[in-house]
Amino acid sequence: MSNDPRVVERLNDREAFLAFYDRTFTDAYRYAGRLCGTDRAAAEDLVQDAYLRVLRQIRGGDGPQVSVGYVITTIRNLHLDGLRREAGRERHLHLVATPAVSVDADPPSMAEPSALAALPTRDRTALVLRYVDGLSVPEVADALGTTVHAAESLLARARTRLRQQEADHG
Repeated sequence: MSNDPRVVERLNDREAFLAFYDRTFTDAYRYAGRLCGTDRAAAEDLVQDAYLRVLRQIRGGDGPQVSVGYVITTIRNLHLDGLRREAGRERHLHLVATPAVSVDADPPSMAEPSALAALPTRDRTALVLRYVDGLSVPEVADALGTTVHAAESLLARARTRLRQQEADHG
């Protein structure tokens, strides 16, 4: 059994799950909010869907160890699945090549939540995956279902937009 109060090895009853939910909701919702920006309804839906998935898995009896990290990973995967479905419906999305820029050069601070929230969904998601979750550029590309070059271009443009948003709000 873990000493971390946000980890529950088995959630055998309703009260245990509700207590787990109460302890982990703030962290889960904060992460979903970063992914969804100003769309609170989307963030709430992600969190609700993530906890529902967790509940379904643990009801099976042999679910994984449940933690806030597991819930956050579920939120990220649900968000990425939604982006992939959206991209499949909108095949006209074209990523324009940008001048070669080192993706790791001068990472954005993302200190201004309103600047991050004002970015388009793909930009915001790419930045969160890269600089909050610490994924490599190839991992970001894989998560977004695109090429490494397209992910590099997307990250470069997203950093530029974020800096412009921060300058506009600063």
